[in-house]
Amino acid sequence: MAGFPEVLIQDAGVPTAFIAEDPKSTPTYDYIIVGGGTSGAVLASRLSEDPTVSVLVLEKGKVADTWTTRVPLLSANPTSKNFLGVKWMSVPQKHAGDRTLPILRGEVLGGCSRINGALYTRGTPGDYNRWEELGNVGWAYKDLESYFIKSESTQSHTASSFRGKTGPWKNRKAVDPYKVTSYINRALMRAGIRHVQDFNDPTAPAACTGLLDVAVDSNSYRHSTYHAFLPPKLAQERRSHLKVCTRSIVSRVQLDQSEGNVRATGVFFQSMDAKYAGQEYFARARREVILCAGALVSPQILMLSGLGPKDHLLENGIGVVHDIPSVGSHLQDHLAMPVEFTTPISDSLHHLLSNPLRAILEFLQYLFFGIGVFSHAFLYNSTFFPTRLLRDDLTIDQEDRRKLDTSIPDNRPDIEYMHVPNDSVSIQVSGKGAYTFLVTLIRPKSEGTIRLVSTDPRTPPAVDLGYLTSPDDFAPLRAGVRLALRVAKDVRGQGYLFDDLFVPEADSDEEIDIFIRKNLISCYHFTSTCRMGTQTHGDRPSVVDGELKVHGVQGLRVCDASVFPEIICSHTMAPSVMVAEKCADMIKAERRR
Repeated sequence: MAGFPEVLIQDAGVPTAFIAEDPKSTPTYDYIIVGGGTSGAVLASRLSEDPTVSVLVLEKGKVADTWTTRVPLLSANPTSKNFLGVKWMSVPQKHAGDRTLPILRGEVLGGCSRINGALYTRGTPGDYNRWEELGNVGWAYKDLESYFIKSESTQSHTASSFRGKTGPWKNRKAVDPYKVTSYINRALMRAGIRHVQDFNDPTAPAACTGLLDVAVDSNSYRHSTYHAFLPPKLAQERRSHLKVCTRSIVSRVQLDQSEGNVRATGVFFQSMDAKYAGQEYFARARREVILCAGALVSPQILMLSGLGPKDHLLENGIGVVHDIPSVGSHLQDHLAMPVEFTTPISDSLHHLLSNPLRAILEFLQYLFFGIGVFSHAFLYNSTFFPTRLLRDDLTIDQEDRRKLDTSIPDNRPDIEYMHVPNDSVSIQVSGKGAYTFLVTLIRPKSEGTIRLVSTDPRTPPAVDLGYLTSPDDFAPLRAGVRLALRVAKDVRGQGYLFDDLFVPEADSDEEIDIFIRKNLISCYHFTSTCRMGTQTHGDRPSVVDGELKVHGVQGLRVCDASVFPEIICSHTMAPSVMVAEKCADMIKAERRR
């Protein structure tokens, strides 16, 4: 099979020095997609279904399609030399001990879907009903379920009104090999948290636990949006009208102003190869430019183009085309607290390092049968619950089942436990394994910012995660930590060796808060920096409207997690794909008008 048909940068655009000499020589496309990541790969695939439509994708990273990048466990390992992500550092977090925290991004075709936990979780209906409550018509769960169905092909769940079986993107239910899980499930059940068969069932209660769906195909390979929506075979078939230029970085969007109107007409871009850093290219967009660069970079590109907070642009010497204060603001992320316990080493991922023979056997199981720990990234189970329903004895109040109905926004869970059969803080005890409850705040009120530090697009922006800037975030985290300790005590009471390994020194609010500030980490679920809404100023300022069009600019949309009006109460990969599916439909509908 032929490889992926990458386009050279000099074939994708024209050097800017030649634009004035021969404007007609400028390569022109119907749509230019900036970023071929999780959302961008989907959008490129859907828009190029029409052979009369020309599409250019500009992707900062490489294709990098090798066997190891398809193995779920290996591709999710950030310490591997073959890891496809890049690491930035946040600015010091004032309310978290002034620590700078690592930030991981997937700079590769397929984006973070190539390096993350491969979890297929949609969130609750209440997440999207909340979006509609905020004024975003057409973004309630009833409007979006069909897009989730369209994209997926579930390999484990039966056909239903809410699961897709014919989409290009495969997922299947995780198979958990760890004995400790049954002990934990019994403890959670006694705490009032029931086991569910499908987290993506819209009727799943707010307090539930279960096995996750993972984006893994029938060959036990990671099924990223690159592999699902933009594989080499499809790209080859569409190469006449779909151009994918990798290792290219967009420096700004061309914005033409005429008679009070602003229109995006193209993009300027450069090679990521340092030896060509001085050469800039330009490509023209006949219809639209769509930013799919993610919640950290899409706002950076807007600001570099003169769209953003007026004062900040002027401070950086950038001419203001349109004052949009929310660009780069309202950054949200799921912040997590690792709470750890020891296990027998055979009942954790640590057995791969401690027992070379076991590691070889696990590898052979994967190689020949597609089973075992290599067939998953690192997560098998999750637990969700709303802390507002926790009684004083740390059990869930289930007397009124209506309070567990997640179609109502206020009923959504605010804590998730990611069950990690591994040490997450590098304090493993010799001869023992570790198990982490990653106590995750999934409805944070704190917000951060993305701000320019340079007009050079290669320079990462300043990322202020804004952790714990809202004091309201402490209470649910405390409750989550306390319930984790209760569950661990129950597990020990069942006779399983589950000793404290990394826990607060005491149960007081003060000690737990110290533990939180000192140890919280990012889940890399960045959203809302170009959030959707109805106005640029006012009580709830926004960047894009309900059709994902940038306010006040024609021919420019944003299509990635940055447009989320609020972060959802689950992992963000599947919702980012949903956004791209809906965006593609809106663009096609406008083209037909």
